[in-house]
Amino acid sequence: MRTAVVVNGPINAGKTTVGRALARDIDGAIFIDGDDHDAPADAPLALHIEAALRRLAAEIAGNPAERLVIAYPLREVDHARLLAVAEAHATRLLTVTLAPPPEVTLGDRGLRTLDDRERARIREMYDEGYHRRAFSDVIVTGAPGVDEIVAIILARFGGLLRDG
Repeated sequence: MRTAVVVNGPINAGKTTVGRALARDIDGAIFIDGDDHDAPADAPLALHIEAALRRLAAEIAGNPAERLVIAYPLREVDHARLLAVAEAHATRLLTVTLAPPPEVTLGDRGLRTLDDRERARIREMYDEGYHRRAFSDVIVTGAPGVDEIVAIILARFGGLLRDG
C-alpha cells in the first residue's frame, strides 16, 4: 500500500533533518518539506499554514511515489485534513512526532540560528501540544541522534515502509 509518513513536531525539533534521512533509507521514497510553499515570507502564519497544507494535500493526492516522507508540524485539524486526502487516494498515513525537550528546540542547532519570533513560536507550540499529539503513531522523546530516530521509526513501522 502507498504510504506517507509525516514527521511532526515543534520548530527546530529536527523534522527536516530526520525526514531527509528517513527518505534516504527507504527505497523509492521522496522527501517533501512542508515549509516549501508559495506563501510570501512576510505573510501571516495562517496563510503559511494553509499554503503548506494545500501543497501537502496535493502531493499526497498526486505524487506518483509509493513512499512519501513529509516534514511539517500538524494540529489536529491539519492531521484530519491530510488523513482524509490520504484515505481518498489509497494511501496509508503514518505520523511520527519528534518531542525533544524545549531547551533543545530553543537552542541554535547546526547552521540554524533562531530569531526571537521563532523562539516565541516554539514556546507556543509546546503550549499547544505539538510534541504530544494524540494522532501520533510514534512519539520520539528525549534528544537521540538522527540515525537513532530513523532506526526507531523503521523498527516501529517495519515492512510498511519497505514492502510494495
